[in-house]
Amino acid sequence: MIDNWGTWLMAIFSTGAIAVAQVPNDKVSSGKSSRSAPIEQQELRRRLKLTLTLTSLDDLRVKEGDRVGKDGILADKDRDRKRLEANKKATLMAIAKIEQTPLPVLQPAPPVTNLPVISYAEEEAAVQAAELKFTQAQRTLQQALSNDPFITAKAQVDKAKSEVELAYRKVELAQRKLDTIRGLKSLPPEMITHETERLKAITSEWEGKQAEYEFKLAEYQQVESSRKAEIARLTDGIELARSQLEVSQARLRAAKEARNTEEYQHRITVARRAEEENQAQISLSNQKLNREFKLAQLRENLNNVEEKLNAIAVVRSPVAGSIKRVRVNAQTDNTISVTVSIIPDNPLNSYGSSRSAITPKIERESKFWIEQQDIDISSE
Repeated sequence: MIDNWGTWLMAIFSTGAIAVAQVPNDKVSSGKSSRSAPIEQQELRRRLKLTLTLTSLDDLRVKEGDRVGKDGILADKDRDRKRLEANKKATLMAIAKIEQTPLPVLQPAPPVTNLPVISYAEEEAAVQAAELKFTQAQRTLQQALSNDPFITAKAQVDKAKSEVELAYRKVELAQRKLDTIRGLKSLPPEMITHETERLKAITSEWEGKQAEYEFKLAEYQQVESSRKAEIARLTDGIELARSQLEVSQARLRAAKEARNTEEYQHRITVARRAEEENQAQISLSNQKLNREFKLAQLRENLNNVEEKLNAIAVVRSPVAGSIKRVRVNAQTDNTISVTVSIIPDNPLNSYGSSRSAITPKIERESKFWIEQQDIDISSE
């Protein structure tokens, strides 16, 4: 197998890790006698060197003197795996909690009932009745004013007054005549007596006319007082009918204004209900969006965690043997180079003629923490 491998063999893994198998030059002869030497003598006391590049010494699972079986674990990021698995479990629980939490159901609000049909029949009937009463009161006053009883009474008073004035002039004439007769001494006394009696008769007639005038005047004044009282009563009736009409009209206006206010409040209620339903729909949509957003974030986080879990490599030994030596070569930034030397239990050629037979097995190999794996096959 040594003749077939040559001096250097290199294998490049898909992650960028490198494995190198080295055989010392003094163990390989260019002559035919060396190539024909027994294989058992050439492979005595061989050892397998693995150079690993780690991020922490805690990732190394073996120490000097340990026994390791074939496919035994040499390096593993157990802490990171546990942390990521805990993160995965927490993420799955968070996803399950969100998915099991039901979304609130939008309950439709009870519809706003329409306003009842309004009727102003009562108020309008009251207004019509008040208008009729007011019109009748006006008509009654007009009729009372057109049928004035003062015309006859006043004519009688004026006639009696004229008769009184005429009788008074007769009295004055009779008095002047009597005075004149009394001034004439040649006239007989019988004439004076006659004129005196005549004056008394005329005076009596004047006094009768005066009494009649006063009576008719009293009658006129009484009729006038009654008339004024009637006119005042009719006028008061008109004012009362007018006030009742105004009250009825005010009640009708108040009923219409109250209806307008009620309709306005109803429109506000309908608009507010529509706005509340719209806000509830928006809130529900936002909750759904937030739920989907959280689920998307959690699923993305879950995918990232699973990718990181899949990226964690487990390096296994290609042979069974004992750990001869563990040496820290160097540390650069966050990486540590470690060489693990394994003394195989069986000769190396027993693992086959291919190079892959003694290549360390890497489960979920990752270039992020195992950057290089060198295999050095040399003698003690």
